[in-house]
Amino acid sequence: MALDEIVDGFAAEYRVWRKRREGEYDVFLCHNSEDKPDVRALGNRLKRKGYLPWLDEWNLQPGASWQNELQERIESIRSAAVIVGPSGIGPWQRVEIAAILQEFLRNQRPVIPVILPSAAGPPKLPVFLGDRTWIDFRKIDPDPVLTLIWGITGRAPP
Repeated sequence: MALDEIVDGFAAEYRVWRKRREGEYDVFLCHNSEDKPDVRALGNRLKRKGYLPWLDEWNLQPGASWQNELQERIESIRSAAVIVGPSGIGPWQRVEIAAILQEFLRNQRPVIPVILPSAAGPPKLPVFLGDRTWIDFRKIDPDPVLTLIWGITGRAPP
């Protein structure tokens, strides 16, 4: 591993640590719980790049009201990724999508549809997400992680 890769890795870890300490999440990962392993892997890839995702199993305090926490995060997070995998859209995910669309569109924050690499065929899309540019992780070019970061930050990759 080259020295610049090591330095970039430490810098990314520091950015994630600082954001976690301040409670500043970059993206809410809205997903079907049946697709959790792929969503967890995506979250880890974002953290390695220095972006802090909000994922229920990482951020919900045991014993706390998860509905209150979700509402608070949806109101404060910079962007949301609506993730569709082989399990399609889950019932609770539909509720989250409705809340995300209402809150994020009103405040002009990005809602980014994402297709997981394990999704088979074209996913059934929620109607109100149909006009948004999807990121398809089944393709390797352009790099879907960099494209997702572009959606989160508004800055195109180099």
